[in-house]
Amino acid sequence: MRKFINVGLLACALLVAGCSQTKLVQLRATHIPVDRQADAIQDRQMVTVLKPYADIAIKTADETIGYTDQDLTPGHPESLLGNFFAEVMLSYAQQHSTGKVDFAVTNPGGLRKPIRQGAIKVAHIYELMPFENALVVLDLKGDRVQALADSIAAHKGGPVAGIRFGIKNNKAVHVLVQGALLDPNKTYRVVANDYIAKGNDFYQELTKAQATETFPVSLRAVILDWVKKENVKGHHINATLDGRIYEDKE
Repeated sequence: MRKFINVGLLACALLVAGCSQTKLVQLRATHIPVDRQADAIQDRQMVTVLKPYADIAIKTADETIGYTDQDLTPGHPESLLGNFFAEVMLSYAQQHSTGKVDFAVTNPGGLRKPIRQGAIKVAHIYELMPFENALVVLDLKGDRVQALADSIAAHKGGPVAGIRFGIKNNKAVHVLVQGALLDPNKTYRVVANDYIAKGNDFYQELTKAQATETFPVSLRAVILDWVKKENVKGHHINATLDGRIYEDKE
């Protein structure tokens, strides 16, 4: 069923692209639970319309774009999946931003499914993040970065890159950005997805940014492109746990 849903997403995207010159004249909606019982009430005419797009989507979804040497799984305070994801975000932002980008954050709930060891297919990336999120770079004063780290610490960690800190009494301690001690008076640039940039989940501090820069590309496309390029280079994904967020025992 999960594969069907993701193939459906791809098929709908292809259908919309192919029908950009059409005009909507009527819209009707009916609530239908998405389960196997729906197979018996399919609209045959719509199935016929969708079939060529579905065929392309199935082929696209099954395309192998890279490989991972281990299971990329979520977890706290850091995880292989979160580290991989945040590192790709930071790398893209550092290459394409108008200025220096210091670190990356994203919400754990936005990473919906692990990527298992072996071949990475297009469908796996759609399952990982089925949302149309964009990347946003925000300028934050150091005191706000501390507050952001405190919020992440209070929620037992999350995906980050370029920033490191310990968690003690639900607060972030010994915060380092790009290896240097956090300066509360300095302005830092952080890349995040546009969902948390609006303050959703526990990332309200991001709404206090002094300036923002949004990239005209979806985050999913960034991940897909990065995996493909690494594969062309002959590189497998090999994420590591490096203590970027840790329990402070001192």
